[in-house]
Order: sequence, then structure tokens, then C-alpha cells
Amino acid sequence: MTEQNQWHLLFVDDNTENCDLAAKYLDEQVVLEPDEKLKVDTEVDFNKALDRLESGRFDFVVLDVRLGPHEEEREEEEGIKVLESIKARCFIPVIFYTGLPQKVRHLETPLIKVLENTEGLPKVLSIVKEIISTGLPLVNRELLKHVKEEQRDYMWRFVANNWEAFSDTPDKTSLAYLLARRLSKSLDSPGIQKLAEKLGDSFKILCSEDNVHPMKYYIVPPIEGRPPMAGDIIMKVDGTQIKYMVLVTPSCDIVQKKAEHMLFANCTLLRETKEYEEYIDWKNNPKDPTDRKYIDRLLVLLKNGKERYFFLPSVFNIPDLIVDYQDVSTLKPQEFANLIKEEKLKCIASLDSPYCEALLARFSRYFSRLGIPDLNIEVVMGKLG
Repeated sequence: MTEQNQWHLLFVDDNTENCDLAAKYLDEQVVLEPDEKLKVDTEVDFNKALDRLESGRFDFVVLDVRLGPHEEEREEEEGIKVLESIKARCFIPVIFYTGLPQKVRHLETPLIKVLENTEGLPKVLSIVKEIISTGLPLVNRELLKHVKEEQRDYMWRFVANNWEAFSDTPDKTSLAYLLARRLSKSLDSPGIQKLAEKLGDSFKILCSEDNVHPMKYYIVPPIEGRPPMAGDIIMKVDGTQIKYMVLVTPSCDIVQKKAEHMLFANCTLLRETKEYEEYIDWKNNPKDPTDRKYIDRLLVLLKNGKERYFFLPSVFNIPDLIVDYQDVSTLKPQEFANLIKEEKLKCIASLDSPYCEALLARFSRYFSRLGIPDLNIEVVMGKLG
């Protein structure tokens, strides 16, 4: 069986008999496909298990609530401590297999499962299959594999062969930048296409620098711990309504605390625009299927054919949005911070480069444009031969 077809599970229990039973039942069990099977390792010591999770490659961990070295903690805190210890070392789906399920039931998510140990090992296998079917373990595995392969190849092919150039300079930061940027670019096309194929992409979308996937517009979620930046997409909860706006104040003014007011361009949902409604009406009741004017009017918006607007395509938790440069609003920095703290505003994404710069440049052009009277064409034409 190849490494690609194995799912690695670490079963942690301080009772060796329980470990033996788990290995005997779970090892070599078929999961989603006939050639996909479990490989089970066991560990009786929690601290050693943490070391193995950090240094090894496991797809799941099954363990008891009370394994961690937290005897002095209250029982209801033990599960949290165990989970935090794992999260500090790696990302991995966790299955609590315990006699104290009530102590960790509140921690349960699609990737943190809680089973009472009386439910038995068949139930553990069922949960493993359920988690694999979400696709996230495969995403995690292939992403780590991709980064490892790119790092390996870059270090051997470029860094090792050019080490004399690096070793002669005290600026070792440059090497860190080179590696980080190379890894980042490796996740662009065609690297991202290769990764998508491994993940079973069914859309077969071909992307290039001239024809990009919508997700390339965004950084989701925004980088934590930094001040608000131009291009941040803000979701506003207004009663039962959700609205969206984009920060267009220059980032330098915010960082240097020169902005007394933060300026936002408000957004309209694409489905609420006249162009979209006309297109849907025509699509549902086409009196003349050859008439493309409703498609063309919609495409003007989608391809940013009007200076007043900027289209943001939908991905993840961001709907299709039309940024309207005529519809702007302001907040003082402290007002903005308070609304974020009160969860009335939430920064859900940041526009990545060069889309952030494009949005700001269009905003600047729109308000700095200069109108002039129409030229008398008849006078010009009259001078022609």
C-alpha cells in the first residue's frame, strides 16, 4: 500500500491493553475507497504522543480526556488543556474517546469529535470515515506535502548551488525572504492547479495571470494583529440586515495616525443591481435569445467597465459585490475600533495585490476626473476635405 493511500491515526491511551485492542481492530481497516486504509500507531504516554504529533505525520488522533499532566486542574478544564496542548503543536482532527464525554461535549465541532468509550471502536472507525469525507484531511495533507516538496527542491536546486553567494553576506534575512517568496509563488498557477487536481477538483478551471480565480482577489481572513488597511472588506450588521463596505483611506495615514476620519466606499449586492435584475428577467423569459444587450450590460459591471464601480467576485463568505464610489461614509478611528469590539463591524477579508491598488487607483481617478464641454464636431468636420 502506497503512502498516498494510507491514513495515519495515533491512538493514545495509558492502558496498553486498550492500545493493543485499538491497533488490532483499526489497523488496515478500509475507509472511503477499497485501497484506502488506516495505519494505526499507539502511544501510552501523553507527552510522547505530543512529540510524535509534532514530528511525525498523522491525520487523526484518538485519546482520552484525562491523559494530560493536569492532575491539579478541575475535571472540566482537563479536556481544554489536552486540546490546547495539541493545537499548540499541529493541526489535526481530534477524537475524544473517553468515559467522561460530558466534560468535553462543549468542545465538539466537525473536526473535534466526542465519543463515550462504551460506543466501541467501530464507532471510532465511523467517525474517522466521516471526517475524511469532509475533504479537509486531504487538503491538509496535500498542502503540507506541496510546501515540503517546494522547499526541498528550492533548497537543493538553488540555495545549495549558490551558497557561496549567500555565505559571503551577513544579510541572511535575504535568504529567508527568497525562500518565503518562492514558496508563496509556488502556490500560484500552475502550482495551485496541480494541488487542485490532487484534491479532486471537478471544475477543471484553467487560470493564468490574465484570467484568475476569484479567490486570488482576497486574503481570508485578514492578517491578525495589524491596524486596519486600505482594501479591508468590512461586514456591517445593521439590525437584521448585513451590509458591506471597503476601506479606501490610504494605509499610511492610518498607521501613522494621520487619519482623523476613515473613509469607506459602500457596496451593493450584485443581485440587487438593475443590470442583474434585467439579465435574470431576460434569461427566464427570453423574447429574443439572440439579443445580447442584457448580457452585455451585466458584463460591463463584472469587467469593471464603469469608472464609478468596482466589482468584487464572490468567494467563501463574501457575496458578489459592487463597490460604489458615489456611496461613501466615514467613521472616526475610535468609533471604528469600538464597533469592531462590539462585533457590529467585522473585517472579513483584505484585497490582495494588485487588486487593492486597482480599487484605490480607480477611486482616485473617479474623484479627480475633470469634465470638459463637448467639442463641436460639426466645426471639426467642416474643416476636413
